[in-house]
Amino acid sequence: MSDRYSPHIVLVARERHSDPHLVRELRLLDPGLGEVLVGENGLESLPRPAPSTVVVRAIAADELTDLLSKVKRRVRCPVLVVVSAELLESVGPHLAADDFAATTASGPELRARIRRLLSASADSPDVMRRGALVINTATCEVTLDGRLIELTYKEYELLKFLAGRPARVHTRESLLDGVWGYDYYGGDRTVDVHVRRLRSKIEDAEHTFIDTVRNIGYRFRKQA
Repeated sequence: MSDRYSPHIVLVARERHSDPHLVRELRLLDPGLGEVLVGENGLESLPRPAPSTVVVRAIAADELTDLLSKVKRRVRCPVLVVVSAELLESVGPHLAADDFAATTASGPELRARIRRLLSASADSPDVMRRGALVINTATCEVTLDGRLIELTYKEYELLKFLAGRPARVHTRESLLDGVWGYDYYGGDRTVDVHVRRLRSKIEDAEHTFIDTVRNIGYRFRKQA
């Protein structure tokens, strides 16, 4: 992994600074480490940008199950669970975590586990990253700043087509051919309607992905 790569790590726990050793080691990887508390009302707003990985710190089995459930509903990124050695022996394969570590793990071990998760996520051929937008072509999931975006099948196919060819201008006819197929008999107005609906779901004041090219069609912006 490049030394210039700056991961965004979020620590999720019941209490802030619940494990000073863990916080210290995580900040060696990400000086801007985000800490999120989980209360009775659920997971607080996740800091931006979208996390590269989430570390869950739990002290009991029921707490671990609850925290993982809340995290998995909010983000689509690797999750590392850190628990006591005693609890580590009792966790089952049903838990939706990508890796586990004991609280007694050394700093180098914790950092190595997180680097492995980050590397596996970044190098996956099934993941298309366009700024804050992430398209997983294996699961057909789309997230924006870590938040799952609900798309229809055609909206997803249109997004995948455009995002897979950033900066290229596509006519409405070429989009109809590429997304709907050459045997589709609808007019090019269909493209405009789907682009408008797609924009309403993935764009806001902070995010713009699709440009309209006057009298021609549409283009997906290159992301910095």
